Amino acid sequence: MSTSTINSMTAQTGVTVLDHIDPSADVPVVSVAAAQGDVSILRVTTAPAKTPLPARVDVVRGEAGGNTHSLHPSGECFWDAHAASSVTDLTLGTLTVPDGSTAVLAHPEHGFLEIAPGTYRVGRQREYAGEWAYVAD
Repeated sequence: MSTSTINSMTAQTGVTVLDHIDPSADVPVVSVAAAQGDVSILRVTTAPAKTPLPARVDVVRGEAGGNTHSLHPSGECFWDAHAASSVTDLTLGTLTVPDGSTAVLAHPEHGFLEIAPGTYRVGRQREYAGEWAYVAD
């Protein structure tokens, strides 16, 4: 898998990152587990997703419309969204990236994560401070 940079991912996804991110920095490749702010990615052995991933899926929308985490395919990818029923239900969906494809998790404040072929659980992170709440990003 070739090394991508922030600049190349910005061109590929159309997501512009904030000025504190070095545009020439390499983008990490996820093949097992990673987190980006309040979103987690974990490789799983469950059934693969079956719904074709469109050019962009917002997995967590930023409050007041800003800083949204979005998924972008490079090649054919699949995304089955999961409707969370409560703050204890952390699954956002299942992402399947076939061999020969990649997907990108993008966020203006955090940059990009390139996701290697495999099936992943994409979820929210939560924290406990007297009660459970989603991690605010």
